[in-house]
Amino acid sequence: MGRTVLQLLIYLRYMAVAGQMLTVVFVVQRLNLPIPARELLAISCGLLAFNVLSHGWSLRHRDAGPRALILQLLVDLLALTALLYFSGGPANPFVSLYLLPVAVAAIGLDIAPMLGLTALTAALYTWLMRHNIPLPHMHGGDFQLHVTGMWINFLLSAGIMAVVLSRFMSVVREQRRRLSEARERAIRDESLSALGSLAAGTAHELNTPLATMGLLVDDWLAHEEPPAREDIELIRAQLSHCREHVRALAEMARRGAAGEPTVESADGFVHACVDRWRLLRPNASAQFRPGAAGGRVRVDPGLQQAIINLINNAADANAALGRDLPVDVETAIRSGWLVLSILDRGAGPQRIAERPRLQDGEGGGLGIGLMISKAAIERSRGRMRQVEREGGGCATEIDLPLLASAAEDAA
Repeated sequence: MGRTVLQLLIYLRYMAVAGQMLTVVFVVQRLNLPIPARELLAISCGLLAFNVLSHGWSLRHRDAGPRALILQLLVDLLALTALLYFSGGPANPFVSLYLLPVAVAAIGLDIAPMLGLTALTAALYTWLMRHNIPLPHMHGGDFQLHVTGMWINFLLSAGIMAVVLSRFMSVVREQRRRLSEARERAIRDESLSALGSLAAGTAHELNTPLATMGLLVDDWLAHEEPPAREDIELIRAQLSHCREHVRALAEMARRGAAGEPTVESADGFVHACVDRWRLLRPNASAQFRPGAAGGRVRVDPGLQQAIINLINNAADANAALGRDLPVDVETAIRSGWLVLSILDRGAGPQRIAERPRLQDGEGGGLGIGLMISKAAIERSRGRMRQVEREGGGCATEIDLPLLASAAEDAA
């Protein structure tokens, strides 16, 4: 924006200098007014030289900042003050040209420098009221000449303002178009990222039922007896879970990977996560102790999958040490946050930190569950940490912001 306004100001200054010189020549040659033409032309020539230098500088420096624009407007104000000083001061009909630098400053500068330039303009105008060289009189025709000058000044000001504002609006429209395109790209990239995370999470969750089915098939092959009915029912249930995950992934791809968030009760959401995990791990157990009555949370797509992954990791940690212990899942409300704790009696967070990067779980996992869970929680404006559990083991704590009003529910 600053560079665009600076270039526009330079082009307008070329036209202004040409108009100043033509006006001086017209007044001296046609109106025969004894004005200080030499001084006026010298000021215009100096302003032209400054503009040529500014033009060359702007072509070499593509990143012109607000300081460059402030300098340009200061030179314009001083040059206009000098011209008005030699041509009647406030009595000159072109004195309202002081408004043009103020208008450009309002368009291209922040509030503080714009107010500073406005105050300087007012001070220069006030100074001219007592310090100027009066215009010569023309035998009673001064007022009509003054009115004609005001008319010309109006036409010039209107034309310049039309050019400046139209250019400014075209820049604003272009910036809005680029912002809209950037927003669309961001939404598309976020959608693709969410879909990739969901696909990775689905693969991670499918690993558990597929491993269970693989163990059952290996056991059948090792024995000649037909499989027990309970084993067949277990395989059917695991196949149903696999189909459910694949169907959820396909549905997410159809309606947009970013999905639509929902608002749920805090304890209800966590309880649903535990129930779904129990279906995936029928041979493991978890104890849920609710403590966030009345709390409501925003549930983004992928958040439930993240919680299930972390419960699954805790169950793996217990199983790795040969302990047939349930995973403890607790909720609480602290300072406007839902605090979800997933507790195990495994090796603890120090052992997790010592594993190779991206590895999670002690079983035959894919090594991506912890990474997926953390990314999903952060997308939901939450945070996750793992600390040592009192008495041994790991406490995975998840903080999710609680919704405090109906307005946040709607958002």
